[in-house]
Amino acid sequence: MSPIERRRVRVPRGDRQVLLLPEPAALPGLVRHNQDLLASYRFDLAGRPFGEFRAAARAEIMAMARRYARRWGFAVQRDWSEPQPIILSGHQPRPFHPGVWIKNFLAGELASAVGGVALNLSVDNDEAHVQRFRLPARDLVCKMGGEEVRMAEVEFAPHAPGVPFEEQPAGALRPETVHDVLAIVPSPAVGEAFRDCWQRLRQIVPQAASLGEAFLVARRRLEERLGLGNLELPVSHVADSEAFRLFLAVMLERREAFFAAYNDSLHEFRRVYHERSPAQPVPDLASDGPRMELPYWVWRAGGAGDVRRRRLWVEPTPGGGLALAADEEPIGRLAAADLPDAARGAERIAELWQSGWKIRPRALSMTLFVRLAVGDVFIHGVGGALYDQITDALIERLFGVKPPEFVLASATVYLPLEAYPTTPADLAAARRAVRDWLYNPDRMLPESVRRRGEARAIIEEKQRLLATRGRTREERRRIWERIRRINGRLLALAPDQPDAAERQLVEVERRLRANAILRSREYPFCLYPPDDLAAFYREAVRPRREEPRAEP
Repeated sequence: MSPIERRRVRVPRGDRQVLLLPEPAALPGLVRHNQDLLASYRFDLAGRPFGEFRAAARAEIMAMARRYARRWGFAVQRDWSEPQPIILSGHQPRPFHPGVWIKNFLAGELASAVGGVALNLSVDNDEAHVQRFRLPARDLVCKMGGEEVRMAEVEFAPHAPGVPFEEQPAGALRPETVHDVLAIVPSPAVGEAFRDCWQRLRQIVPQAASLGEAFLVARRRLEERLGLGNLELPVSHVADSEAFRLFLAVMLERREAFFAAYNDSLHEFRRVYHERSPAQPVPDLASDGPRMELPYWVWRAGGAGDVRRRRLWVEPTPGGGLALAADEEPIGRLAAADLPDAARGAERIAELWQSGWKIRPRALSMTLFVRLAVGDVFIHGVGGALYDQITDALIERLFGVKPPEFVLASATVYLPLEAYPTTPADLAAARRAVRDWLYNPDRMLPESVRRRGEARAIIEEKQRLLATRGRTREERRRIWERIRRINGRLLALAPDQPDAAERQLVEVERRLRANAILRSREYPFCLYPPDDLAAFYREAVRPRREEPRAEP
């Protein structure tokens, strides 16, 4: 059976609606299932049995996560050891909307239920291309009557095309942002929530290695105040681990199979979802003769150099080795003896790192590594769950095993703002009223007008005409013209009503436009009262605590 099956999932639309697949009660069982499945794999990886590679990778990544927590003063509730489950989640470090943040709380609750730990991966190798907060404007929200509610945008850092979060300095944060946001926040509660987050962020900026890290630590400190004890680790740190280098060395050695499996999995996804665009969900890997692209980013770090992400290309060398390039710029080589020996290949990759080159995974190559080598279950949002079916296909094609299952979690939470009670049904009714005044004014006239003798006579004539079927086109045209004139005479009996219906339609449309802004789910979580959000999350995602598994 194909690992990619068309899934019909929709983002929740109503306030405080949650989408969790599977249901919370089934999640501890899913963790057990994945543990058993991963333990059943019998292939070798990096020159050792998969189980040994995975155990070493998990120990290394968890040690890195504990060190990262202690560096920032976060509590580490207990040391980790095999076989404690690892519940993974991940997202870009910038402030995301509450539908994303629910994954962190689910990870924490699920880890507690199964006696494991939750680890959130901050995807700081993604491009820092959205550098602004979006929110409704306060002045128009407070003066709804007769005015439009507009969406405001406040830039918090300069746009840096192609630059990943980990390379954007923390000092790029605009200090004026807080004043700009507080000048337009739509309510005191929203302003208080944002001010609290901003103060926390500003305290961290001087110590943070990047703006992405500042956002990460600010969020994590808020989560700790809310009682959430997840571990955090930037993907940039994961990519600098020995385990990741070993895995990358394997992928370089198996580059042709990796290239083919990646593109074949993308093609399967497009076929199943009837996607015609070759750029969706991501473009195919490219090739130029024996030279081929692999799904990793590469750039030279720091200094005055170009820190924009470039694609990793590999090309066989005459001696049986492999040349690596950042697009067209050569960055290093692996000798023929390095390729079949993952440890030697990892050493060469480490040498590239020491010379300033960074190799980072793209989305699918990141989840390929962490789902196999680190976690017991990965919690995705709607988009991630959709696209990680491609990773499922990759795992099956590359390793011949059934992939571990993942969890889908999302939610919609509105800002605590008063919106209009107007609904789409009101819009349909208003449009119908405008049309009826044009074509069926006899239905719309007030009863007091309909009872008048003149009106009754006109309405009766119209009904007789409607019941008449003209035998020729010319007869039907004359009947239609007569009905149109009658409608005009009926409109003259209530001359203000059609204009009132038009004005009502305009008002309904205005209110629905306002509601679309006031009830958007896309505002950053830092605009929401955090304690209220945390209470909602915990009630929505709490799985049943599981009894310890008996030793065999």
